[in-house]
Amino acid sequence: MKKKKIAILILEIILIISIIIFFIIGIKKLVYTISYNNKVNDIMADSLEIEKKWLIDKENIPYDLFKAEVLYIEQTYISFSPEIRVRKINNGEDYTFAVKTNMTSDGMIRDELENQITEEEYNNLITKKEGNTIYKTRYQLFDGNNLLAIDIFSNDLEGLAYLEIEFENEEQANNFETPDWVIKDVTNDIEYKNGYLARFGIPSTFFEYLK
Repeated sequence: MKKKKIAILILEIILIISIIIFFIIGIKKLVYTISYNNKVNDIMADSLEIEKKWLIDKENIPYDLFKAEVLYIEQTYISFSPEIRVRKINNGEDYTFAVKTNMTSDGMIRDELENQITEEEYNNLITKKEGNTIYKTRYQLFDGNNLLAIDIFSNDLEGLAYLEIEFENEEQANNFETPDWVIKDVTNDIEYKNGYLARFGIPSTFFEYLK
């Protein structure tokens, strides 16, 4: 009888510990989700895009992409000067329209106006398409205080992959330390801007950087 009571006590302790562990995990997930959503909202609310971009090897990404938010993006340009583009996201869950102007010489800062549009507006706009449509899968995840966007391209741009981070201000961008797993910082290389890719495809230097 005494052994039975001890066994029951041990089971109760294990159950309590399990509940505490699940509670802690739940709190951590909630804090992460709140932080992630706040970061996205802070970035989207700003009319200034402050972004750095790195060329990466998609086979050497040190994150579990299964834990990231996944966005399937079809990106089409209706003008390259000024740069105007539309996006179809997740097969039609969302449609966006964006205008980007006044890029700085280092390629890091641009004025940006982005809004959601309807499917009908999107379909009307893509009839004015210039260049090729870009197809990419974006994995967004929160790391420290930074919202990371990992873009893996497909179709005509198969093999190309980027890490992009959009910052709240220029000081944060300048103080950010380049990760050691990336291939090259291409923020100031016009050939790696999406608009260039839509016109001319993968830059020839990409294959040299992979060596």
